[in-house]
Amino acid sequence: MLSWLAIFALVREPPRGAGGSETLGSALRGVVSLLKLPHTWGIVALGSVCYASFVTLRGLWLGPMLIERHGFSLVASGNVALLMSVSSMLGPVIFGRFDPGPATRRNWIVGCTLAGAALVAAMAFAPLPVLDVGGSILFGLLSGYIVFQYADVRAAYPAAMTGRALALFTMSMFLGVALMQWFTGVVASAADAYALPVFTVVLATIAAMLAAGALAFRWLPRPPSPVGLGASRGAGA
Repeated sequence: MLSWLAIFALVREPPRGAGGSETLGSALRGVVSLLKLPHTWGIVALGSVCYASFVTLRGLWLGPMLIERHGFSLVASGNVALLMSVSSMLGPVIFGRFDPGPATRRNWIVGCTLAGAALVAAMAFAPLPVLDVGGSILFGLLSGYIVFQYADVRAAYPAAMTGRALALFTMSMFLGVALMQWFTGVVASAADAYALPVFTVVLATIAAMLAAGALAFRWLPRPPSPVGLGASRGAGA
């Protein structure tokens, strides 16, 4: 409510003629034009699983996993969740200072995604308290590489399309959050029905979705080099 009141009091539309307004139809046509570009699909595929994996682990499964797997109390599991949240806030600060640049940025994105998948897979198949606690906190820190993805999106499109491309990337992230939480719930129900270890199956599913997103990002068409390099240099300047 405080946020809404602040927006109501302080945010104003620009004067007419200063940039104009966009109709719903033109906005949808802009999104369609992005989806027609082959390299958009790899960006969207990866964007839909990276942030989603963090939110799914932190928001949906971390507490139940620590409580049911290891007998943690609600307070203890809440403390781990707090540490994971703090580490996730430090991650973008750290990664943001070490952007490798357009030449190798995509390799770093793939590598960090696969590292995250390996970490979650280890938590799935080695249910040790120290690994689940330490792995969750480390995974929160590692999630900071999302800043590389934003830089990659900016570099992948001409300046006139950058705003809409970033909006589409953000939409894919939050749609991915909803889909991954729903899908892991379905997987957990199936695992329980077949008397399989629920958290092993859920974490393995998250790891597999991360790996699939990384492979899609790696093997689907890449942005044209002149666009990526030029836009990235401009953003860096």
